[in-house]
Amino acid sequence: MEIETKVVDGITVAKLCDTRLDAAQAVRFKEGLREISEGGANHIVLDMTDIAFMDSSGLGAVVTVMKQMGRDKTLELASLTVAVAKVFTLTRMDKVFAIYATVDDALSKGMKAAG
Repeated sequence: MEIETKVVDGITVAKLCDTRLDAAQAVRFKEGLREISEGGANHIVLDMTDIAFMDSSGLGAVVTVMKQMGRDKTLELASLTVAVAKVFTLTRMDKVFAIYATVDDALSKGMKAAG
């Protein structure tokens, strides 16, 4: 899975460049996010604009990444499609993750918190 990254005011935006986050993509997703986190990213906004489908393996991968990052780092989600947002709502994971309508919303919230 290709992941494009950019840093905006100290916040790393990681854009998933695929339409699915499922069992076939989960391992590569986790490896990619681990590398980004271990590379020094302390605050990651996961841009899920293009993800049209996510299964339980994909959800588990997102949870695993959050746990791997630990308490000192932040993982937030942005731009979920309706289908993906439904997965988070049905599993109540929308109570665990900060989820924003857009990447810009997540960035503005993160910048206010930092300063």
